[in-house]
Amino acid sequence: MANCSSIFRSYNTKIRLSDNDREVLKKARNSLRDRMQKAYEKFSKEEKKTHSIEFQSQGSFVMDTIIKPIEDDFDLDDGVYFIGDLTEEQRAETQTFHDVIIKAIDRNNEIEDVIDKPTCVRVKYYSKYDGRELGFHVDLPIYYAETHEQPELAHTKDGWVESNPVEFIAWFEEKAKSNFNKAFLYESTKYFNDYEKWLSDIRKKDTQLRRIVRYLKAWADLKRKEMPPGIVMSILAANNFVENERDDIALRDTLVSIKNDLDENDFTCIRPTPKVGEDLFANTSKEEKGYFYNALNSFIESANFAINNPNQKDACLKWKKHLGERFPCHLSKDEIEDSKIYAAPPIKNDNSKSANK
Repeated sequence: MANCSSIFRSYNTKIRLSDNDREVLKKARNSLRDRMQKAYEKFSKEEKKTHSIEFQSQGSFVMDTIIKPIEDDFDLDDGVYFIGDLTEEQRAETQTFHDVIIKAIDRNNEIEDVIDKPTCVRVKYYSKYDGRELGFHVDLPIYYAETHEQPELAHTKDGWVESNPVEFIAWFEEKAKSNFNKAFLYESTKYFNDYEKWLSDIRKKDTQLRRIVRYLKAWADLKRKEMPPGIVMSILAANNFVENERDDIALRDTLVSIKNDLDENDFTCIRPTPKVGEDLFANTSKEEKGYFYNALNSFIESANFAINNPNQKDACLKWKKHLGERFPCHLSKDEIEDSKIYAAPPIKNDNSKSANK
C-alpha cells in the first residue's frame, strides 16, 4: 500500500528549524546574556558575594524537537540561574527577580516587546534576516539554586516551584538513546566541546523519535484549539513511541499507542522529572480533553486509511488533512503501489470514556 515516508521526510524539513533560524535565536540569546551579565557586574560587591548568575539553554531547542509554527513565532528557552545559598524565606519575592531581569534587558530598538509571564520573562523580536521577515522570542525562566541540580523556578503566582529542565532533557534523551550527559549542562564550561559535538551529532542523525515529536507538535499547531502543549506531546510520544523503518507507519502506530495509554491511565500525562508525578492534564477541562481525544481518533482513522490505500496521492491527502498545507502532497504520485496491508496495533479501548473524566 501507499508509502508516504519520503513525503514525511520532506515535510520534516519544512517544520524543522533551519541552521539560519538557529543562528538567529542564538544571536538573540547571547545578546541577552551579555546584557544581564553586564547589569549583574554593576551590582554591589556585597550582592556578588551572595549570588552569582549563570545561564543554561533548555527545552526543545536543545532536544531539537522545536518546530516552526504556522503563524506564531518560534522560540528558545534560556534559563537564568541565580546561584546562592539563601533559603526561600531569606530570598526576595519571585516578582523581584523578574523585575531585576526585565531592568537588565534594557529594551532597545532590536527588541519588539518584553512580557512578564508567571513562569518567565519573554523577549519578543521581529526582524528581517536573510531576506525573510522573522518573528521569534526568547523565554527567560528564572531560577534560584544552591547547585544546578536543585533549582527552584521563580513563579510569580505560585512562588518558588521545584523544577529542573536539565533532568527532563536527560529523560527524553535516554528515550532517544542519544548518549546525552547531564554534565554537558551542569558543568558547561568543562564540557563545552563535548556538548557542541553532541548537538551536532543529534542534528545530523535526526532520530525518528524527534521527527515524531515534531509531527505531533505541527499537528497540534494546526489544530490549535485546546490541544496539549509541546511538553505533553513530547512525553506522550516518548512513552509510546513505536519505531518503524517508515515514518508514516511509526506515526500511526505511535498515535494508537498514545490513545491506548490515555485509555488505560485515566487520561493522565505524568511528568517524569521535577515535579515528579505531576499530572499535566490535571487542569485540563473535560471539553479540552474531549477535543484532543476526538482529534486523536480522527487522526488515527485517517492514518489507517492513508497507509492502506494503494494510491499515494489519495493517501497523502489524508495526511494533509491533519498536518496542513505544508505537507507536500505535490510530491505524491497518482499511481497504484503494492497491495500489502499494514495493520495498526490493536486499539484496546475504543470509546471516549477516559476523556470525560
